[in-house]
This record gives sequence, structure tokens and C-alpha cells, in this order.
Amino acid sequence: MRPGGAARVIALVLCLGMVVGFSSTYLLSAGVPVWIVLFLALLVVGIPVLVAVRSGSGTGRGRR
Repeated sequence: MRPGGAARVIALVLCLGMVVGFSSTYLLSAGVPVWIVLFLALLVVGIPVLVAVRSGSGTGRGRR
């Protein structure tokens, strides 16, 4: 991945999370199933956490 590419992906995921979070009540009232809204919310929270945990693990190229 190019330099700064991971930051762009995380920023995109967090923006999607804000949209899902703010619009969850509207999505539910529009008939979107609860499990889909919960899945999207958990996905949006899980991806940045997973990336942060993996980045701090100390394994990777160039780390000593």
C-alpha cells in the first residue's frame, strides 16, 4: 500500500461509521433490518481497532 494509503482507508471507514451512526434511526424507520445496521456499526468500529492492534504488534517490515 502506498504511504498514507492506510490512513485514507481508515478515514473512509470512520466517515462511513459517522453516516451509519447518525442515520441508524432513519435506516431502521425505513425498514432496514436491525442486524444490518448493527453489522455495519460493528464493522466500522472493528476495522480501525483491528488496524491499530496490528500496527502496534511489532511485526512487519523494517521494525527491529
